[in-house]
Amino acid sequence: MADIEGRLRGRRRATLAAALTLLVTAIACVGGAAADKGGSGGPRRLSIFVFDRSTSIEDYQLDLARDLANRKISDLRHGDHIAAFQVLQLSLAEPPQRWSQPVPEKEFADMELARDSVTLARFLQDARDYLRPFSEPEERQNITGTDLLSTLHDVGEEVRAHPHHAAIIYLFSDMLQSNRMIDMEGLRRMPRGGWAKAAKANGMLPDLRGVCVVVVGARVDTEAAQQVKRFWIEYFEATGATLREENYTHRPVDLPRDPCPGIQE
Repeated sequence: MADIEGRLRGRRRATLAAALTLLVTAIACVGGAAADKGGSGGPRRLSIFVFDRSTSIEDYQLDLARDLANRKISDLRHGDHIAAFQVLQLSLAEPPQRWSQPVPEKEFADMELARDSVTLARFLQDARDYLRPFSEPEERQNITGTDLLSTLHDVGEEVRAHPHHAAIIYLFSDMLQSNRMIDMEGLRRMPRGGWAKAAKANGMLPDLRGVCVVVVGARVDTEAAQQVKRFWIEYFEATGATLREENYTHRPVDLPRDPCPGIQE
């Protein structure tokens, strides 16, 4: 009799252990799914800020870029990622001016803790401080070119490094590529028609599939400006990114809340 009771107790313990294992596994799966969705139930975001500090950019435009970026930083959530780049001058041979950092995860995905809010607030303030040098108007006299095309290859690598994040690129630039090969200043050396498609066919473009692009600082009020705009819309389409016409702006009051609805769900 005692032997039978012992076996029954053993079976009950084994059943309880199995149930606990299933419960822990279920909690872990739910927690992981919540983490993949970000701190507030939406998809994780990769926010990439690209700053053009060339001498064709006025000081007030850099001030605007910093202000808009700081406001957008306030929207970051636990589990998101932030990166910043300064536009290269001439080619990919230059070392990049880059900063990249994950937003801290919540301690428990399904719980709201005060210390998580404090950690997030401190991170956001630090992020604003780290981004400040990217929009400083001083010490720009030695910048000799604007190589957006090469910079976007570095940006593409950042996107590749975070495949589970919905990526948005905020490009603070007049979009006037200016180096030895292509010089859009005054349309001096514009790419030939179909340049982007040919470059894609030759494997010369970064892979920006699924990326949303927002441009701030580009003129649209002249025929020359419209020609530059058409090139960039064709370029980003060839890379797989989305640049909507309404997101190609000069001096917006604010950055769009949802610049590419339906694309990054």
